[in-house]
Amino acid sequence: MFCGEPKHEVSLAIFLMGTSLALFTTPKESIDSRPGVPTRLDWHITIAAVWMMTGLFIDAHQHLFETIDTFLNPWHVTLYSGAIAAAVILMLEIRRNQKLGRTFRAAIPLGYTQSVVGAACLILGGALDAVWHSVFGFEHQLDLLLSPPHLVLLTGLFFLVTGPVRSGLARPNAANLVDELPMLVSLGVAFEVVQFVTQFGFYPEALLRDHPLSQQQFIHQQFVLSVMLFYKQSTEILTVIWQSAVLAAATIYMCSRKQLHPGALIVLCVAEKCWIGGELSTDAGEFVLILLASIVAGAAGDAIVAKYRPSVVRACALRWFGGVVPATYLAAYFLFAFPMFGGTWWDASFTFGCIALAGIAGVCVAQLFIAGYQSRPGAA
Repeated sequence: MFCGEPKHEVSLAIFLMGTSLALFTTPKESIDSRPGVPTRLDWHITIAAVWMMTGLFIDAHQHLFETIDTFLNPWHVTLYSGAIAAAVILMLEIRRNQKLGRTFRAAIPLGYTQSVVGAACLILGGALDAVWHSVFGFEHQLDLLLSPPHLVLLTGLFFLVTGPVRSGLARPNAANLVDELPMLVSLGVAFEVVQFVTQFGFYPEALLRDHPLSQQQFIHQQFVLSVMLFYKQSTEILTVIWQSAVLAAATIYMCSRKQLHPGALIVLCVAEKCWIGGELSTDAGEFVLILLASIVAGAAGDAIVAKYRPSVVRACALRWFGGVVPATYLAAYFLFAFPMFGGTWWDASFTFGCIALAGIAGVCVAQLFIAGYQSRPGAA
């Protein structure tokens, strides 16, 4: 995960998969009596999503920091084995339903129609990727985000892994946090896909060690350094806005549709940040910083959900929720940066202004959800 040490991501995947498998082995008759219980297919696809995401981000890490010159490498095998497993599991479930006399379309489990299309795109993208590498070679740095086969792969991956989300939203509210896990983890993975494509806008580079060259130290390069500082700060502002919008969208989407249990938003925030954070972290401490900020943001969201029950109907509470979660994430990032990295090179105005900007971005996302609801016929 960190600078050529992908074994950490493998450990994370094994932990998440082990947890899911332990839950999956719960006897069916002991869970069917609970409302909103996830299906076995939900668990299977969630496990496959975790496995695919691990392969994807280790592969991206290797493209960024190492040289890859063969298609048959462990990370591609990890990604594509997960994709094949997900596709086979889904097809077996459909085949089982067809044996009951249903048509192919009717045999697709509830919430998984788009996942079938996603699985097909994923397999097609994998085949195109092999051809692309044989013709044009292997991508490095940001080129890997723009490769057409990769875009087909990622589109398919997004629709495939959101099956448990659609399945969960179609059921009554779950009885406990465990039953919400497939829906939460899968939604987090889906937003990881979005962040994979836009990973150039993930880290704000605000730590003290990220300080640009000093204009006072290089007095003969004042103009060049001023231009570099301008573009660096501009990029960091855009990163704050984008990351805040993504985090707000993921959390608002879920809390506006489901009555969540305590801890649900911590799970979602961590799932939405951990893989991309692991890929781009330069050391373990930077990754831990991302996780800590995610946990604090999720806890703040859980607290607001418990007290105010935000929804598109309770618009003020949803705006409050949308602003607090991303602002808390960025504030926690800076708070933990002081003991862990000696602080930030940003001055007070830039730091607190960006925290406020994160909150404003979240409120704007919440307003989009509210406006969408209010535009429906018959909405209050």
